[in-house]
Amino acid sequence: MNFLLKRLSIFTYLLLSTSFLLAQQEDNTAKVPVQMAIPPSAKLSLAGSNLHFSIVKDKGTEQIISPTTVGKVWLNYSSIVETNTANTIFASLSVGNLPAEVTIKLVVSSDAGAGYGQVGTPTEPIYLSLDPQPIITNIGTCYTGQGDNKGHLLTYSWELLPNYDPNIFSKEDLANLQVGVIYTIVTDE
Repeated sequence: MNFLLKRLSIFTYLLLSTSFLLAQQEDNTAKVPVQMAIPPSAKLSLAGSNLHFSIVKDKGTEQIISPTTVGKVWLNYSSIVETNTANTIFASLSVGNLPAEVTIKLVVSSDAGAGYGQVGTPTEPIYLSLDPQPIITNIGTCYTGQGDNKGHLLTYSWELLPNYDPNIFSKEDLANLQVGVIYTIVTDE
């Protein structure tokens, strides 16, 4: 009888243990707290029709624009920032190849709304120069989308100064002019 009780006890123990293990396998869940840190990063790109680029030593890639580059360029970006910081996008001429008689006004539109997050705020229109100037500020963690009709539309206005000398520089010269523009995204400190 003792022998039978021992076997029955062992059988009962095995049965209960197996049921417990099977019940755990069916649930098969565990809760573990996870923290993940993503390092700050930023990327910008241009989209549009008939874009031209070249490489400038020690400066990066420049966009080549001409008087026909009007309302065809979209500035797209993605940004991950740390707490209490933001990014700013700057624009500048890459080389002093703009004749003194000509100015280029750059107007940046508001974000087209195709992305998400804290997209930046365009500044007032600027006149491009060799000095980098902010064109979009207060960029948080965001993504504007990629391609045409996403991000910010860039509009360039080429202007001859009122007192230009047509014997030195003509409107025909303006039509054939090309310059390089460099866009840089920088973290505000």
